[in-house]
Amino acid sequence: MIELKAISELLDKEFFIPSYQRGYRWESKQVEDLLEDILEFANKKKVEKEFYCLQPVVVKRDEDGKYRVIDGQQRLTSIYIILKYFENLLEEDYFIEDIYNISYETRSDSKSFLESIKSVKDYNRENIDFYYMSNSYLVIKEWFKKNIKNKRITKRKFLEVLIDLDIKTETIENQDKKVDYANNIRVIWYEIKDENEIDVFTRLNSGKIPLTPAELIKALFLLEKKEENEKLLLASQWDEIEYKLQEPNFFAFINEDEYKKATKIEFIFDLIAKKREVKIDNLRKDDELRTFYIFNELISNSDNDLWDEVKTYFRVFEELYNDNKYYHLVGFLVNSGIKIQDIVDDFQKNRKDKFLEKLKYIISNEISFGNKQFKELNYNEDYKEVSNILFLFNVLATLESNYSKYPFDRHKSEKWSLEHIHAQNSKDMEEDDKKNLLKSQKDYIKDNKVKEEIENIDNIDEALRQISSHFGELNLHTIDNLALLTRDDNSAINNSIFPDKRKKIKKLDREGSFIPLGTKNIFLKYYSDDVKETIVWNKEDREAYLEALKETLSEYIGEEK
Repeated sequence: MIELKAISELLDKEFFIPSYQRGYRWESKQVEDLLEDILEFANKKKVEKEFYCLQPVVVKRDEDGKYRVIDGQQRLTSIYIILKYFENLLEEDYFIEDIYNISYETRSDSKSFLESIKSVKDYNRENIDFYYMSNSYLVIKEWFKKNIKNKRITKRKFLEVLIDLDIKTETIENQDKKVDYANNIRVIWYEIKDENEIDVFTRLNSGKIPLTPAELIKALFLLEKKEENEKLLLASQWDEIEYKLQEPNFFAFINEDEYKKATKIEFIFDLIAKKREVKIDNLRKDDELRTFYIFNELISNSDNDLWDEVKTYFRVFEELYNDNKYYHLVGFLVNSGIKIQDIVDDFQKNRKDKFLEKLKYIISNEISFGNKQFKELNYNEDYKEVSNILFLFNVLATLESNYSKYPFDRHKSEKWSLEHIHAQNSKDMEEDDKKNLLKSQKDYIKDNKVKEEIENIDNIDEALRQISSHFGELNLHTIDNLALLTRDDNSAINNSIFPDKRKKIKKLDREGSFIPLGTKNIFLKYYSDDVKETIVWNKEDREAYLEALKETLSEYIGEEK
């Protein structure tokens, strides 16, 4: 069971530290950081339902009613020492005489030492646990002395924030005082039931315990369900959603960013948390549990439709994924930086025909290239625009093939660059590499007269230039001589003439490299009619390729300028 508990809710509890736990080891910096965090929260302007949340405390209740601490004993001990510092104030002004106690299976003297820690005069160096405990108390005393003197805080204000005491005097005659505890400072309370505590401890210390925001949110949802069959249904639906989101291409289709969280359903929770306007003061944007705190607030306010909203997001994702046209258009937009949240909103607000129109409109804006003629787009001046256009071209080529989906997961994992379909650039090569290149490329020349002429050229750069010009026009940087490739594959075929690139592309494809379909078709001369020469990239091939680009992209680039 997971819930948020106020510090005040811990005051009547007994904690037991099992023998497998290490001793108390908080350094001065950790104690000061905790005090500073609470101070920062205390000095913020108070708003309704604000809170500051400490990290998880994992416990298991034994038969005697004690809570065996599996994780969090360092925080519990530190809070205990802070409360001992306030002991007199708690008793005299708030009539609170009991602070939770902590006993230790193998350190029996630690309990009594903590209870009398206020009498500490100096570091206790005889016992390592006592040394750290006494050091923490002295750090706390010194911290308050300095900060009270500097008027950053008062004892009363700090204490009232720590356990949020609201004092209400009912009668003067009998001096009754009612203490009302509000959840201002909280811990994430994770109480296990049937699990073996050693197994849980092992998972905790190997980083494998499921205390992710997603698992915490799951606990909140399950706590809301009263019937066992409702809990089983929710758990089943959860697993179904998580299983699908774990599919690499499904997830890459809805999310461009590198998502490092192991539990992918949290992606949907993040979308909902960002969309909902929930005011929680002192909650940082980069807090790793931010989404959990927001969901806790929403669920505690009886937002019974929250799980339905999660399912709705997933159903929209599935519908977009299963429709081949939606899949390719939405996948292109998401992997071009458009947020899936905006696309989901458009899908839910519009009829399907209107939604499709909206997708095409957004895509048109994404591949805009100003007042240039389409055929004039080039490598040097329009690199980003051409890269976007060729990405879309390859996505649409896959859509039109009707037998596969564009693998956005593989697209996302690669770095992309523009490759000249036919070009020769040897100026940065070493001399031996130039000689090897010249030797390999002469083999593609079938005309013995041309081969002999090239062999008689003394300048190696000129010889390479002549070979290249034999297989296509040189220095062509326009879009009809450009293709999209991964940077690694681009490097593998660089400084090659068209027939050599064609051969290497086929080899890379056989070896499992991701060669986008449109790029593969270029080197197979799929777009050229009446192919007579497979090893030359000529003017007719470029014109045919340009027409294929314009035809495939016609819905998105409008009339040619």
